[in-house]
Amino acid sequence: MTQTKGSCSAPLFFVALALAVLGSRYGHASLWATSAAAMGLAGRTAVSGSAISPFSIAVWGYAAWAALHTLFISPAYTPAGLYHPLLLVLGFGFARRSSAASVRHAAMAACALGAILAGWGLVQVGPLGFGRARAIFETPATYAAVLNLLLVPALAAVAAGRRDAWLLGLAGLLAAAVFAGDSRGGYLAFAGGMGALLILGRRGQLWGARGLAGALGVVAAGCVLALAWRSLPWPSFEGAMADAPLSAESRAASALSRLELLDLSWSAWRERPVAGTGYLTFRYALERDRVRVPSYGESNQTAFAHNDYLQTLQELGPIGLAGLLALVLTPAWLAYRRIPRLPVERRAPAAAAAAGLATMACHALVDFPFYIPACLLLYGALCGVLERQLAVAPLTLAAPLSASPLLRAARTAAALIAGLVLLRPVAAETAAEWGMKKFAAGDGPAAARWLAAAQRIDPGDWRFHWYAGQFWEAQTAAAGKREAARLAAQAYAAGFAANPLEVANLLGMISVHRRYAGLLDAPAGAAALREWVGQAEALAPFNGAVRRERALLGAVP
Repeated sequence: MTQTKGSCSAPLFFVALALAVLGSRYGHASLWATSAAAMGLAGRTAVSGSAISPFSIAVWGYAAWAALHTLFISPAYTPAGLYHPLLLVLGFGFARRSSAASVRHAAMAACALGAILAGWGLVQVGPLGFGRARAIFETPATYAAVLNLLLVPALAAVAAGRRDAWLLGLAGLLAAAVFAGDSRGGYLAFAGGMGALLILGRRGQLWGARGLAGALGVVAAGCVLALAWRSLPWPSFEGAMADAPLSAESRAASALSRLELLDLSWSAWRERPVAGTGYLTFRYALERDRVRVPSYGESNQTAFAHNDYLQTLQELGPIGLAGLLALVLTPAWLAYRRIPRLPVERRAPAAAAAAGLATMACHALVDFPFYIPACLLLYGALCGVLERQLAVAPLTLAAPLSASPLLRAARTAAALIAGLVLLRPVAAETAAEWGMKKFAAGDGPAAARWLAAAQRIDPGDWRFHWYAGQFWEAQTAAAGKREAARLAAQAYAAGFAANPLEVANLLGMISVHRRYAGLLDAPAGAAALREWVGQAEALAPFNGAVRRERALLGAVP
């Protein structure tokens, strides 16, 4: 029976990771939820109960604070603040509690997906003519972050003496894909992981000269492969070179813009030094204070400060930063201390997992891997693997307490509440998408019902109010009905109340009250409109729509 369950864990883990990859690109709660559900099913292969350990304190502490902050403290709720930490926890729980065979099968599944992504990236820089590989990801940096979490542990296995043809081929393919991505953050992450591998290998007396030479040879072969592959005479076609390789000038300009983003994040944190601004609210700081980032001009967008530690401090406050640092330092510290005392057969796997974690810890200095679902899932899984290899002694609860019926009831209630909280964004997102499809198809009554359902299901998400406002404003423009104008104004007002940092709903309020004042029972006067436009300018002074409203306000008597 155990073997059957273990054999099922690999495809489930593959599906979960693939969905997390899709969720890293498209950012839909439904993708995150389905990935989490697949991980939950994979976790049914568990052979041991949960226990408190330094690793679990670090993982659960960071995840719990991010989720609670999103629900109760942040002025700008986002379901990402719930699902991102959930994937971290699920990856960790699966790897620490499942059988060794299940974890091994899951690792093979992750490697298979990594090979697919690596091959995809090489096709992009070869036949498709892209300047930098990224596969499905939005940026080459994210692509490199995921690949490094697999590449460095694979190189550790090579350094430990394994010479399987599939392992050498996988490591070479991953290395070639990392070089094809040409991400400076990816290179830093790789160097950090290899540095950790050397330190832990020396401390645990693991790698000989031959093993290290083999690992470095695989890396060199990957580099040569990437260069040779790119230089082949691929046929050109329209759309080739979608993003050219970075020149020295563009690299320097990019480095300067990173410094500007860091300064902006630091300034935003100083405004709310205790509570933080909220998960994934950096983009609002950029919209408000673009003058601090002149290299981004008036239209370039980013949701990341390109330093996860500083952005976490800004968004989740000192407690969030402490949680992230614990998540990064606990594995490194325990691995460094305990590897010399481990049985010889467990030292190499422990060093491989710790070095993989080090890649992401280093990458977070210059990019944003701790905000990427696929990276979080893999990071959590590697934490679980490392805990198993280090045999960290659990800090178990007292037997009477752990067996208490009251505690079991509390756990059941907490699980039900968590399920409702997590399902709410998915249900609302599904209803809103269906409503917008009905809107596009011209079925107004059905669109109204589904969009209203989305608003009721998840009223804290500003997007669903904005969708409803867009629908009712279009109905007002088409038919000139008072009820449609009223509902549009209400929807926009509810959206702005849900997220006072987002300017879209505020602009909707201004538009409806300015254009359809005659259809509203209590239209805003000129003074109120000027006040709203002033608020919009404070939130996004360089926004084109805000400027248009300011210009149109001159025509309001």
